[in-house]
Parts: sequence; structure tokens; C-alpha cells
Amino acid sequence: MTIFDAETYENILERMLARLPSDIDKREGSVVYDMLAPAAIELAQAYIEIDNVLDLGFADSTYGEYLDRRVAEQGMTRKEAVKAIGAVTFTGASGLEVPMGTRVSTEEDEPIYFVTTESVTLVDGKAMASVEAEEGGVNGNLSVGDIVDVEEGAVDGIIEVTNEDVFSGGYDEETDEDLLARYQSYVSRPITSGNKYQYEMWAKEVNGVSGAICYPLWKGPGTVKVVLINEEKRSPADHIIEEAKAYIEANRPVGANVTVVGVTEVPINVTAKLTLVSGTSIADVTSAVITNIETYFQTIAFEQSTVRYSQIGNAILDAEGVVDYSDLKVNGAVTNIILVTDEVPVAGAVFVTKI
Repeated sequence: MTIFDAETYENILERMLARLPSDIDKREGSVVYDMLAPAAIELAQAYIEIDNVLDLGFADSTYGEYLDRRVAEQGMTRKEAVKAIGAVTFTGASGLEVPMGTRVSTEEDEPIYFVTTESVTLVDGKAMASVEAEEGGVNGNLSVGDIVDVEEGAVDGIIEVTNEDVFSGGYDEETDEDLLARYQSYVSRPITSGNKYQYEMWAKEVNGVSGAICYPLWKGPGTVKVVLINEEKRSPADHIIEEAKAYIEANRPVGANVTVVGVTEVPINVTAKLTLVSGTSIADVTSAVITNIETYFQTIAFEQSTVRYSQIGNAILDAEGVVDYSDLKVNGAVTNIILVTDEVPVAGAVFVTKI
């Protein structure tokens, strides 16, 4: 319910008519009624907009550019999308030069484009070049072999292009939900010169870092340890850890000896025997089980220290096509897994068979 819910067209018009003398014809269709009705409609719309303005003015009910303006009052900005990077291998005639800025892409209805960030010359018919996505976002994080095309007419003589390794480092623009959480954390925690909350804030301002835990005095006076986690609730890439370390070093108090590391990933291996719906493929079910287990792990990362055996069982049962399971083992045992505070669970080997 909002403040002006009662300010409807009907209520406004009723009040306006009530203010007129009783000897005036105020029935629907009368001159007075028809003259006041349009004004009542506009006033009702104005109250709706006033409600919207109120919502836009508070952090927990605003969105988009209005949230950007709200958090800017505290000197915060939304983290921009980051472009994925990788390397591609060109095959063609020896001596052929592939200039910087050459576009390559995936083979989809809406291809994902990358550009080379260096010039290379083919030797023995091959050359490897670094590439960067044209646009930021996680869709640039490709699997091996996803790059297959060179832009037509860009370089004559190229026979083939591919990526022999995965592309990584692409991140979407910070969502309203994540920006709001960072803002609320900032305003609700007492940040002073170099306390643990300020180290965590500095870390979370870096693209590719979604959470951080600071351990003051972790190896005695003057020492600080900051543990990072990324949007996928895993350890960030090395270059992101280095960026976070450099950013913290540029802001930290004089004299602090800071160690910045990624969270420790603990593989959780799962085996189970499944009863499936008739006609269901074990391959499809395996994929769904892994997705559900990973989702569960992401919900508890940095929040809970216990990986619960029962919750992994629920993740299996929630997979489409699964009727029941038996002989479930988590890291080879029927038990919960206990983590320390700077560890997060990640899916290890997941092996399920059909009964």
C-alpha cells in the first residue's frame, strides 16, 4: 500500500462534487460533472506520479539511473561491464599478416564479436593472437572452439580460426540488486580509516569482485588479509586479484601490510544412483543435477560453513526427470562437509547412474 492509494479518480471527483452547493445538478452527465471529471483524472494521475517519485527517492525501491544517482550521494558508482579476453589461432599461408583490430566471431544467429589486440604474422601456417570482446559481459566467456569465423574481407588467405582455450574475464554490468546490496553494506557498517569494513568496501569496488572478507591482524600487528569472491561465487581470476590488490594498496593506511587472495575452492564430489522418469536421458539429468548443485553452492558461499548432505539430495530430486535417488555419497561419505570461513564449495566430480 502506498501513501496516496486512496487518491483515486472516483474519490477525488466525489470530494470535488461534494464541495458544490446542493441545489446544483451534480449527476453523471451534468455540465458540472463533465467539467470536473477531466480534472479529477489528471489529479489522480498526479498522485500516482507523486508515489513514483517517493519510490524513486529511496534506495530500496528505486532502480536503474535513479539508483545510480542515489548511491552517488555516497561517492559510489555502478561497476561497468568487463570485456572477456582470450587468444585465437589463425591458420593460413605462412608470412600472412593479421593486423590488430581484426574481427573474429562465434557462429550463431547473433554472433559474439572479438577483435585482435595485437598484430601477428603466420609462421609455418599458424599464429596466435590475443583478442578482446567488443562488448562487455559474461556472454564473452566462451568454451574451447567457439570462435570459428573471421569477418569477411578482413584478411585474405585465412583458412581457419579457432580458440584453443576458454575465454574468461567477462562480467556483466553490476545489477541493481548487487549495487543496492553494496550500498546498504556501505551505509550500515561503520567505515573508518582502515578498519575491516573499509578494506571489504575497497575490494568490492573492483570489477569482478562481488564479495570480500577482511581479517585484521591475521599475522600480527600491521597485517591484513582480504579474501575475494567473484560473481559466480568462486575465486576471481588472477588479474582481478591483482587489480584488487593494487586498488587496496592505493587506498590503504600507511604501514599496513596487506595480503589479497581469492577464496579457497573446495571441490565437492557427488555420486548417486537415480530412478528416472521413463524416457529420460541420464546425460540430461546429469547436467540438471550439476546445475542445481552449483546453484545450491552459490547460495551458501561466504554465508554458511556447512555443505549439507540433505540439501545436495534435494538438489538431485529437483532435477527434472528424477523420481528418487539412493546410495548418495558426498566426498565419498554420507555426511555434511564443514568449511572454514574463507572456503567455498564448488562442484567437483558429479557421477550419477541410472538404477
